[in-house]
Amino acid sequence: MADGELAIRYQASRTCARLHASDAFVRAIMGPIGSGKSVGCVMDLFGRGLRQRQGPDGWRRSRWGVIRQTYPELKSTTIRTFQAWLGAIADFRWDSPITARITLPAERVDMEFVFLAVERPDDIKKLLSLELTGGFINEAREVPKAVLDALTGRVGRYPATKDGGPTWSGVLLDTNPPDTDHWWYRLAEEDVPHGWAFFRQPAAMLKVGTVYVPNPAAENIANLPGGYDYYQRLIPGKTAEWIKVYVLGDYGSSFDGKPIYPEYVDNIHCADDVLEPMRGLPLYLGFDYGRTPACAVLQLTPRGQLRIIDELVVDTAGAGMGIRAFTRDVVAPHLATEYQGMPYISRGDPSGVAKDGNDLDCFAIQTEVGVPTQPAITNAPEARRDALRKYMLRSTGDEPGFLVSPKAQMIRRGLMGGFRYKRVQVTGDERYQDVPDKNKFSHPCEAAEYGGMATLEAAQLSGTVKAQPRSAPRSAGWT
Repeated sequence: MADGELAIRYQASRTCARLHASDAFVRAIMGPIGSGKSVGCVMDLFGRGLRQRQGPDGWRRSRWGVIRQTYPELKSTTIRTFQAWLGAIADFRWDSPITARITLPAERVDMEFVFLAVERPDDIKKLLSLELTGGFINEAREVPKAVLDALTGRVGRYPATKDGGPTWSGVLLDTNPPDTDHWWYRLAEEDVPHGWAFFRQPAAMLKVGTVYVPNPAAENIANLPGGYDYYQRLIPGKTAEWIKVYVLGDYGSSFDGKPIYPEYVDNIHCADDVLEPMRGLPLYLGFDYGRTPACAVLQLTPRGQLRIIDELVVDTAGAGMGIRAFTRDVVAPHLATEYQGMPYISRGDPSGVAKDGNDLDCFAIQTEVGVPTQPAITNAPEARRDALRKYMLRSTGDEPGFLVSPKAQMIRRGLMGGFRYKRVQVTGDERYQDVPDKNKFSHPCEAAEYGGMATLEAAQLSGTVKAQPRSAPRSAGWT
């Protein structure tokens, strides 16, 4: 290294490397505490500034907005990260707004960073006056969506088109996992906008039974004091929800109650992409009945991985739908278009043997309209839970034994805590009811349980496991 030069040794983690390689207009990264995501974002802006195209005078000019919710957080966390990595070459001005300038004459680089907090509506007005190349929202879960909307309208404006324009413009975001009712979850998991890219870091630790063990795929461990001990020291005294968010890197639950499936870990058990059906294998359909019926579509791979690949639900805000209309108008057409020609095994809640005014039960009705279905082995709660839990607790080589497709959003959110035991209002220790809270998540999740039980029944019929007594007689032949 020559005299006067400064070496910045930054090695991107696997997830940050994918972030850097993307040119999406909005790029967002989520991960556990201490995973190096903020450093990755700071260095991404620096790298983009170095790669900015030259203007007419030969200089590479860029201007970046850096945003945090409050000024104390901006100064103590965001700016401190910036100083730790780029402080030796940055000239800070502590006026309002706080700015930092990096000028590298040898490379003819001129970068300006404008640091803003958005504590009040007036702060958003300040943002609307800026002309930026790009922006970075640090810990985005704490910032209103209106701030992101405003920032996307201020980037791409510097340098001006007459001066060459920006090589890349856009918005960068990082965050610890928010709750599932947050705008981040909706945009990242349910309706990703065109031109946006979301990146998720692996868990720092893994929960095995009742203990937490190091995750070999965790990122930034070498840069933490004590390595994995950093997380081992954090865990004692914390709630399961805190550990889930800050150590496991999972979305938090906005639901009050006790999750029925604490074994479900979203960043392990939710597939990165929509799971396509395996055409050479049968489908397993599970049905829950009532005025808001639900159907879950599952498959079992040759390696023993249970996959929830689809769901069909009735809007609980509406007037509801009977099983005849649901099967005839929703399920049957969906099977014909999405899974044409694929064989299926269909099972439903055994309570569906109750007959209607025409002396037909749910199973006879479904058979009549073209989706023959039989009662599940049992509707005993623990047997149903075990039908999914056993897959969640196993692995199939380098993959988990259970995967849910992002396409099955209601089941996914239910497994994350929407399907829950309701809290009992008593003083002292927390107590919960011993039956699930009946809500919009319980119906598709219970349908998935009956689908899971169908995979067990198939194994029983093949003689690989001992059959259990049925809770109701079969009403139709094998589908």
